Amino acid sequence: MSEKTKRIFNELLCGKWFPLLLIAVMACTYAIQLPQLGFYLDDWVSIAAYDQGGEEGLLAFGINDSRPFSAWVTAKFFAVLGTGVLPWQLITLFWRFAAALTCCALLSTLWPEKKPTIGFISLLFGVFPYFKHQPICIAYFMILMQYFVVLLSFFLTVKALQTQKQWAKFLLFGLSYLTSLFHLSCLEYYLSLEGARLLLIFFVLRKRDKESFWKTARKAVLIYIPYALILVFILVYRFVYIPSLSKDVRPVNVFTQYKGLDIILHPVSLVFQYLTESILGVWYHSIKPSELDLTMRNTQLAFGLGILAAGIVFLLLQKVHRGSDEDQDIREMLILGAAAMFLGFLPGIAINTSPTVNGNYQDRYLIPSFWGIAVFTISWITLVFKNQTLRNVLFAGMICIAVFFQIQNAYMYRYSWKYQQQFQWEMKWRIPDLKENTAVISDGVTASFMGGWADSSMLLEMYGKKQGINPTPYWYFNIGEDNYLSVLGTEEPMYIKSKMYEFIGNSNDSLIIAKPEYGKCFWVIDEADEDNPYLEEGVYEYIRHQNKDRIILNSDHVLPEAIFGSDYVHDWCYYFEKGDLAFDRQEYDEALRLFDEAQEKNLWIGNPTEMRPFIKSAAFAGEWEKAVKWTEEANNRHPDLTTDYFENLWNIIDRDVPGSEEKSQAIAAVREILASGK
Repeated sequence: MSEKTKRIFNELLCGKWFPLLLIAVMACTYAIQLPQLGFYLDDWVSIAAYDQGGEEGLLAFGINDSRPFSAWVTAKFFAVLGTGVLPWQLITLFWRFAAALTCCALLSTLWPEKKPTIGFISLLFGVFPYFKHQPICIAYFMILMQYFVVLLSFFLTVKALQTQKQWAKFLLFGLSYLTSLFHLSCLEYYLSLEGARLLLIFFVLRKRDKESFWKTARKAVLIYIPYALILVFILVYRFVYIPSLSKDVRPVNVFTQYKGLDIILHPVSLVFQYLTESILGVWYHSIKPSELDLTMRNTQLAFGLGILAAGIVFLLLQKVHRGSDEDQDIREMLILGAAAMFLGFLPGIAINTSPTVNGNYQDRYLIPSFWGIAVFTISWITLVFKNQTLRNVLFAGMICIAVFFQIQNAYMYRYSWKYQQQFQWEMKWRIPDLKENTAVISDGVTASFMGGWADSSMLLEMYGKKQGINPTPYWYFNIGEDNYLSVLGTEEPMYIKSKMYEFIGNSNDSLIIAKPEYGKCFWVIDEADEDNPYLEEGVYEYIRHQNKDRIILNSDHVLPEAIFGSDYVHDWCYYFEKGDLAFDRQEYDEALRLFDEAQEKNLWIGNPTEMRPFIKSAAFAGEWEKAVKWTEEANNRHPDLTTDYFENLWNIIDRDVPGSEEKSQAIAAVREILASGK
């Protein structure tokens, strides 16, 4: 291999071309599914708070969440990025990219002779696995941005100590103080990681001055005093001032539930849990061997791209020039990694949470230790495994697992967004607009990675008119979470207070819906569904409380295009929703036209009961032959399930359509058809 080629390989892994390698590996990891990701969980809370209530709405969310400064910063990013999905997904990934580059710059400044090892640490840090919620972009962008700011602040401190120019030293220290204050003010995730700065200062002074351990330690403590004062200020701000604004949602409670020796043993147990997840769980849970299915196309793609990225990294590691690995530099990196890892554990331990990936989004508490885990693990492998090829195989395997995990993980979010979009557009086609103070009562959450306040925030963003968030004009009630029958039909209000939202509605102003799933479209439930066999069991009791007058049938209200897009695929459900709406508008000919258009496009019902609006429209339009024919065709799909449903539907038609000879003949024909199906 020529010297020029060697230089290129070295520059790619640990030099000026490293950003290109990082971009390539991150592109393999994230780019393919990125355009198909959306918003989830608290993303919707932030969007609705800002878009409907402005900066004040987002600040109210921040105060409720014990993070007002973070909300203020997020509002500034909203002002620049808007509410589009792709900009927020990209900015969140950008912070991972920036943090990885800063990691490389920081460690290379301290240990310039170990650039190949540092390059791999930084690469791994950029795609680190385990954390399942990278696609929840708005809710987690601040945490990932802070990682960049934390490492940047560390880097500025190191450069300030290394420079000989007084003006540069003054400037760099000043910037390091400001960045420290900024990142500590945002979220409490990195409060304890700030302690790693003291160790970095010690290493720089030890190399620079070559003095004794204790003399160097004293100097390091003195230099650290301004940072300690900033940290004390933030601790008072976070744990004294913030709780005075609202109840602290993350109090330090690791000791409150225990007495005696258990006060010590419980935190020790948590440390062991964090250690286990850090050293072993990160890799085991990321690949989930017990759930691996290589017949799945997405799994094949994930492994293929993981192997591709791993192959590139392995080739680079084999070809780069490297010095001795068994020296003081690697040992110092090991110490730094261990310290940063343990310091990263402390915020989660302080609020008494386990970092398990199987918990309720608790894997996020391991995020502050990711940098330390990467530094510690790679340093340890470098020291323990003497054979370079074996070591490189292990490193490449880590990259393979990381890429595989991120692709598999994004796949789940991709389909959650697909189901969300299906819900959003089918609901909008069927319900052009909603009267304010409407309680939407549904048979379940809209999609995975949603629920509760997230569904309600999405509903608010769909139909809100930017008139504020409190009082909240709409709320999404999931009957799987509670029983609302004791309130409906009474003079008691439908009331809920969640986060910064407060919804108060007349219990008679409720809209009962069924979400699209299991081959059916979005449904606005009515009396025809009393014998509908495809409803969830708990829905039937709510039908009598349906108030379809809450729907504004004619409205020019549009969904915000940046979030929801300009339109969605016009499949069968489009024609069903539009046909159901046309019937409610008494536009029977339009409903029949829509059905004809669907047939011309070879679209057919996904569920037999979805012929309802077209059968009813045909009956009201006097097209009795069509009504009878469509009833027979629909019922023949599952006569054992739907006969009672169509009997009820025709009883309603008999009640509501004026009498005529044609009507009598049609009803007699339908009854004969349905009787034969029993």
